[in-house]
Amino acid sequence: MARMALVFVYGTLKRGEPNASIMADLITGMHRFVGTGKTINTYPLIIASEYNIPFCLDKPGIGNRINGELYEIDEQKLEVLDEFEGHPTFYRRQSQEVEMDHNGTIVTAWIYMLPRWTPSLLQGSSDYLETYNSNGPHNRPYIKRKKSMRGYLAEIGINSVQELIGTWN
Repeated sequence: MARMALVFVYGTLKRGEPNASIMADLITGMHRFVGTGKTINTYPLIIASEYNIPFCLDKPGIGNRINGELYEIDEQKLEVLDEFEGHPTFYRRQSQEVEMDHNGTIVTAWIYMLPRWTPSLLQGSSDYLETYNSNGPHNRPYIKRKKSMRGYLAEIGINSVQELIGTWN
């Protein structure tokens, strides 16, 4: 039997959100919805960039406990999510504790967080959120990129990991 992992999603991969099909696609690996929960630690969850992307900034102790969904996924689906999120060069997949909403159980799950960012990302970003919804009251609907994360980075002038690290805080 394939090894399974828990992943916590807080943004466009949630059910009913613009990229939910990536999670649901059985061709790209197995998934099973486990339930909803929230991070034990607080983090800034913002909507930023011209595409209105939800970013969970790796700055614990600031912001809110983040609400999201937990999925059990196989290794193939984890690889697909890593590619989609640009791990490890853009987002970083980290292990975090999450409290399940239905019974208060604390589980450890993977979460994709932005480890570093430029000050320009924060200019014009949303306030800190607890829950992301593309059609929420923030009036910042997600705009689907036509390019991969690598293509998007190249589009904004970042062509290598060295350039990316050099531009971060």
